[in-house]
Amino acid sequence: MKQIFSDFNIWTNIMNNPFSDSAQWTQMRQEIMDSLRAELQNNLQSQVDQLKTESSQLKEKVAQLEGGASRGGAEKSELKQRCDTLHHANAMLLKRQLEGEEKISLLEEKLDSLQNSFDRAERKAKYLEVVSKNQQWEYPRAVPTMSELMSDGYSEEQSEEIIRQIDHIVYLTTQMRKGEAIDIVYVSDPCAESYHYYEGILPHYRQFASALIEYQHTIDYMEYDTFQFDMGWEAHLPAQVVPWLQKGLQHTHFDRLEFRNDQIEGVGYINMEFISNCVRDNSRLEKLHLESIAIEHPRDVDLFCEALNNNGSLLEMELRYCGTEGGALRDVFNKLRTKKVYKIDLSRNHLSNLRPTDMSEFLSSNPSLDELYLGNNPFNEQDIVYIADALRHNNTLRSLHFCFRFRDPPTNLYLLEYAIFDSTSLNAAYDSNHHCRLYFDRYDGMTSIDYKFNTYRDPKLNRQKKIYTLLSKRNRRRENAAVFEQNGIGIKHIPQILYLLKPFSEHHLHHHDGTRGEDEVKPLSIAYEIMRDWRMPELYNLDQMEED
Repeated sequence: MKQIFSDFNIWTNIMNNPFSDSAQWTQMRQEIMDSLRAELQNNLQSQVDQLKTESSQLKEKVAQLEGGASRGGAEKSELKQRCDTLHHANAMLLKRQLEGEEKISLLEEKLDSLQNSFDRAERKAKYLEVVSKNQQWEYPRAVPTMSELMSDGYSEEQSEEIIRQIDHIVYLTTQMRKGEAIDIVYVSDPCAESYHYYEGILPHYRQFASALIEYQHTIDYMEYDTFQFDMGWEAHLPAQVVPWLQKGLQHTHFDRLEFRNDQIEGVGYINMEFISNCVRDNSRLEKLHLESIAIEHPRDVDLFCEALNNNGSLLEMELRYCGTEGGALRDVFNKLRTKKVYKIDLSRNHLSNLRPTDMSEFLSSNPSLDELYLGNNPFNEQDIVYIADALRHNNTLRSLHFCFRFRDPPTNLYLLEYAIFDSTSLNAAYDSNHHCRLYFDRYDGMTSIDYKFNTYRDPKLNRQKKIYTLLSKRNRRRENAAVFEQNGIGIKHIPQILYLLKPFSEHHLHHHDGTRGEDEVKPLSIAYEIMRDWRMPELYNLDQMEED
């Protein structure tokens, strides 16, 4: 123990030197905790074993004396007393063991706190080092003037646009060099309406990419909720800038990344290799938004899925206009294996002609997926069949969103509703999907359908609501008793059905005012119908039916 705690001077040295190797700290912490735990357990265990041995020997002596004559009563009494003493000592040792484990747990908490303090100090030191180095830094490039640009042949409007772009780059570069927190690094010029290439902008982008690499220390130190890099429309990146930007984003990890491509000749094109390199090792990334980033070849899908599958922090992903007709984007369904993603938006991606197992494999391979958006894709009727079948057998997805604002929907969308609530029988309703809620934006763009089932987080409550809905619907046509008889539901099951009517109906009320909808009836009405319409002679043969 003394030797173990003598290592605290090493901890002090580590804490006083913020540039020490954090791996040394982690290894030292683990070794000390393992040694403490092992020594405590060995000491206590050896004492417990010794007491158990003595107790066992004394019990044998007592048994021998009890089997003999009545003589030796005093000796027997003394041995029993010693046994009780040993039992008490054993209990005390077990208590000490628990107290020792509690102390180790408290020590681990203190070490975790020290670890966090050390990590915080290390991040602060690196941040201050960068800020100190750039304290006297001044932007090294001159911004062209209006007269210089107009003398080079640009119009007044074009010159103003170029200057706005460069001023924005200069601002971002300066802020990053000084270690200022920028919640959104927005590489775009929202005022630009047309693209005018200016070769003199390249040195400014090089300065920006260099500052981007050092910005990681600011992100690590600043306790902001989100750091976002957004390359918006009209970013107008020259082709030479793309590799510089990729290097910066591979080194500096943002919480959110948004990329869009300009369809302008001569502008740098962001491809899937760029995206995969920026995403794969980003341990902070939580949201990824891609727009007009082509995924049309199998290699694009492989790069994309490999990067996402290796990323352990991503939570949300949105793809818009990334697929092409007949492209390979549909392969994402059987290749994507994310770890924590709960929301995926695949709207407007020309998805169609799914294979039978595409959707089922996609849902089963991404169990953390909670929300899926498939709006405005040209799904055909066979696609809907496959999606409905996958939905029926899935119990992880919580919401599925469709939108058909720009095309006529398939005629068999009702299959999706049947997967959620099949009302053909009580068994079919029971076997329906009770986890996922459906949302439809109607194709006319005017109204939306918020499907009313699976509104609870608890699937049991959703199932009860559907069963009561079916019983209520049949009650209005006085069909319950006849359907029970037709489906072979015997009289012995009726008491259970009657008993469950009241609790099932409680999940069928509107939350805001406690009233029922127009298509709902009170449980007493269903009970009255069943008791009135059931074949009364069978009540007299109840014993015989139960024996059968």
